[in-house]
Amino acid sequence: MQFFNRLFSSVVSTAILFAASTHVYAEQIPLKAWIHDPVISSVNVSPDGEHLVALTLTDVNSSPEITVWNASNLEAAPFRWKPKDSKPLFVSWVNNKTLVVVGRQKYDYRYSGRNLKSFRNKAYFIELSPGKVIKKSREKEFDSFGDILDFRVENFLPLEADKVLVRITNMEYASDLYEINLKDYSKIRVYRGSPRNSAETNAWGEVVLKTTVETDDPGTRIDFSYKHPETGDWEVHHSLMAKGATGWQPVAFDPDRIHVYVRDNTTSDKTVIRKYNLLDRSISEPLFADEVAEATDMIVGNRADNFGKILGYVMIGAEITRVFTDEQEKALHDLIYSALPKDQTHSISSMSNDGSLMVVRSSGPTEPGAYYLFKNRKEVLPLGREFPYLEPNKLNGMQYVEYKARDGLVIPAYLTKPKNGKAPYPAVVMPHGGPWARDYYGWDIWAQFLANRGYAVLQPQYRGSEGWGTKLWRAGDNEWGQKMQDDKDDGAQWLVEQGIATKDRIAIYGYSYGGYAAMAAVVRPDSPYQCAIAGAGLSELRTFEKITFESRFGREFQSETVGGLSPLDHVEDANIPIYIFHGDRDQRVPVDQSRKFYKALEKAGKTVEYNEIPDLWHSLPWWPTHHINVLGNLEEYLAERCGPGGL
Repeated sequence: MQFFNRLFSSVVSTAILFAASTHVYAEQIPLKAWIHDPVISSVNVSPDGEHLVALTLTDVNSSPEITVWNASNLEAAPFRWKPKDSKPLFVSWVNNKTLVVVGRQKYDYRYSGRNLKSFRNKAYFIELSPGKVIKKSREKEFDSFGDILDFRVENFLPLEADKVLVRITNMEYASDLYEINLKDYSKIRVYRGSPRNSAETNAWGEVVLKTTVETDDPGTRIDFSYKHPETGDWEVHHSLMAKGATGWQPVAFDPDRIHVYVRDNTTSDKTVIRKYNLLDRSISEPLFADEVAEATDMIVGNRADNFGKILGYVMIGAEITRVFTDEQEKALHDLIYSALPKDQTHSISSMSNDGSLMVVRSSGPTEPGAYYLFKNRKEVLPLGREFPYLEPNKLNGMQYVEYKARDGLVIPAYLTKPKNGKAPYPAVVMPHGGPWARDYYGWDIWAQFLANRGYAVLQPQYRGSEGWGTKLWRAGDNEWGQKMQDDKDDGAQWLVEQGIATKDRIAIYGYSYGGYAAMAAVVRPDSPYQCAIAGAGLSELRTFEKITFESRFGREFQSETVGGLSPLDHVEDANIPIYIFHGDRDQRVPVDQSRKFYKALEKAGKTVEYNEIPDLWHSLPWWPTHHINVLGNLEEYLAERCGPGGL
């Protein structure tokens, strides 16, 4: 498409310069192709099908801008806009003429007597001039909430064209819900939250669920209260206990306003979905369950043609599977999957009210993200790729594998091998963060970058990982740096046994909890690694409760499961080199954790490097300057200073 080529012409020129000025092997993709903001993202169509909007990047050195096209003439010059004081992260239609934009800006503030360097989100409503050719707009910076930490759209209320429901998180970390009138931008608070209380809405934007943290008998817990379908009274129905993390958690509300779908982890290793009756408090047998995958969520319609309808459910095992019980929706997704690339996941980003235009986002292990426009469910038009110079045919497939830990526990894992060369490869064991989290089959920038540089990458789903069943998850309790660490080391041994790597060419790299794991690897005896790379790691477990959990529920929910080895206490035992990096705006794991570990290792005469990255916060998305710092130093360290002569 000509408009696509024009949009990216400046980026193409820049990429050519990168390639010309950087000495790389033929199969390597230049570093700067990995680190820019998405060239196109947040693509969606207006309800009337007249226009498309997206965040676009016309220059790798500039922030994204809001771009609006005439959907019937994509070749025509688009309308462009960007906020002056924040970087846009998200844009969407709230009705046929109005857009909501969420941007992020630096924000320093005091909390609990501490000076914190952080970020906050800001909101803007953009009213576009009427007509097919948009020439002007009226911007409304929504700042009437005062100082806030976060703004997000809770519900677009598609059945009410002039209203939208938003969630505001204030400086005390309490969330309020407001209904905003798009005609005059007046607001009505529909729920006032607190650090102990929050609310959820159904598809219609009605507050139907309240959660409250309680600390009395029978123990610290989250109580779930529902509005009675007939009387309107609020009643507590069930709880999630902090100790053991067991209970029912609501995931969807039935259109009949009587039934709630809940995720249950109390009766089997894998979570199941049941249906709960708010009138007689009865619970059904498992509706959706599997022996090898967890039933985690319901699929609820949010378009004009299926609004509020239950369409199916989600299963998560080695891959994420969406199972459609609604025949119409199944047929639509079968059509999409038949038209787009295989080995990718395709999801509908938006659809016009009449169904004639549909935007679909596609991603997979070798595709960071691509957008397609379906016209009348027949014609398919590619709109663009988020990272156009990361060509899928130059990237690396991901495999699901399993291996046994030394005590016999089966450890799931993902393996990404280099596209070029042959085994044995230099290898990197890359544990995920959390640890109550997991990796997924699909796009992973770090795994793909390392594989493109010639490394085999193993992502072990070690004990303590969520999403693989209760047995694996709870086996990690109080095993930090112990059995949890054995699982990573046993993964390294498995790579050697399979002929994928040799024992003298393996490194460990992790971020957040993974950074802790890399720190722990340095001080444990008989390390199977030549070096470690630790990003934003926790070096002393005794501070975990103090720095991570402000609430009693949080402390009992996870803190009591955190026990084992504190790397800071064992710096004298460090036996392999380590490279540490941390962001100075990290509020999840304070930068002091890495500073102290680095200084202690240096004082003990150990081989250590430290990189404190300005303005880097904990979680993605990051800015390009952050990515180039992290990836560039990661590549250089592994190649040149990981063990004798590099990995």
